[in-house]
Amino acid sequence: MGEVGLLGPEDRVELIEGEIEVAETSLARDRGVKLPLDARAGIPEVWVVDVEHERVEVHRDPAGSVYRAVEVIPRAGRLRPVALPGVEIAAAGIL
Repeated sequence: MGEVGLLGPEDRVELIEGEIEVAETSLARDRGVKLPLDARAGIPEVWVVDVEHERVEVHRDPAGSVYRAVEVIPRAGRLRPVALPGVEIAAAGIL
């Protein structure tokens, strides 16, 4: 497992009703293969941690094989998981 804070590039963290994918070398695969599968599975929220560009892509509202809402959170931003109302996580803490 590579060093990326507490998570390695192939680690996948299951949330209560979502998922976090750390994409150090697998960004294209995560976007092109995993995201459509997750959307089809009805996973309501997926975070793709883009280590190289120091940002987190938040994908929400699955419809078929796509997510209708995508938000890019920079390192200085805060993440607000839909499954945990009122909770905020510093993006820097997972980058």
